[in-house]
Amino acid sequence: MEKEQFVEVAVVTTSGTYPSRGHARVPAHQKVRVELEKAAKELKITSTDGWIARVGSKEIDVDKSYLDNALSGEFFIDWGPRQGGGGTIDES
Repeated sequence: MEKEQFVEVAVVTTSGTYPSRGHARVPAHQKVRVELEKAAKELKITSTDGWIARVGSKEIDVDKSYLDNALSGEFFIDWGPRQGGGGTIDES
């Protein structure tokens, strides 16, 4: 039987970090969304519509597992609203 794989994950938002200390040990085959939902509940975040998750500079698919996102070991997920795209200011 294949041994279960785990990752160590912490979720960082503008409302705080989950877990508050260290990293959570979760199954590597689990969808990323599961831990994000726990973070939203713990940090009392009411709306995450349009939020994106990144590890480093790479956007990850929250509906896929950590393995499917090629994530392993210990890492932070930066989770928050998509940043605006700049643009020009009309000063007329």
